[in-house]
Amino acid sequence: MSSPLRSFWDERAADYDSAGSENAEGYWRHTATNVLLTRCEADKDDVVLDLGCGTGNVTKTLAPHVKRIVGLDVSPKMLERAQMDAPSNAEFRQGDLRKPPHVLGLTHITACYALTALTKTERRALWDQCWRMLKPGGMLVVADLFWTVPPEQVDADFFEEDWMQSVSATEEMEFLERDGRFRVLMEPLHPLVTVLTAARL
Repeated sequence: MSSPLRSFWDERAADYDSAGSENAEGYWRHTATNVLLTRCEADKDDVVLDLGCGTGNVTKTLAPHVKRIVGLDVSPKMLERAQMDAPSNAEFRQGDLRKPPHVLGLTHITACYALTALTKTERRALWDQCWRMLKPGGMLVVADLFWTVPPEQVDADFFEEDWMQSVSATEEMEFLERDGRFRVLMEPLHPLVTVLTAARL
């Protein structure tokens, strides 16, 4: 991804975790993270790829419960913080989530508040890659700014930068389910925040 995007997240790495639930965006980001962790249903035999892992909250929370987990992020500063006190079965890599790495034995893919910079074409290409990477029975669990009510109808400012996008949760679910690729559970947490849990068929 672009250098400006790396810089944006590098600048926020130091205080990203300390930004709590005192504002609406922070509250719903934390809520979405907790729901995503619950929906993963990963166990000691599973291998997970966490896209846009940031400071590693999801990666390090899941690590004690799985065989192996790989966190991918564009920001070196975020990854520096992620590697602090990381369990031995958690690996962190710098890279572009539009080009996810091959992970041997992959069973789960997660992404939490990581896709807002992707264009529609990039996001759809990522869904196709996730389908190819996962075996039948694998899980894709994504929590993000997927709306169930158009953003212009909601009195909430979740979009800090112009490049941050919110997209229709229903459209993403329908794309994932096309041709019988995934079976998707859509859970709206807020009119602008949804968790999609997709089982690979």
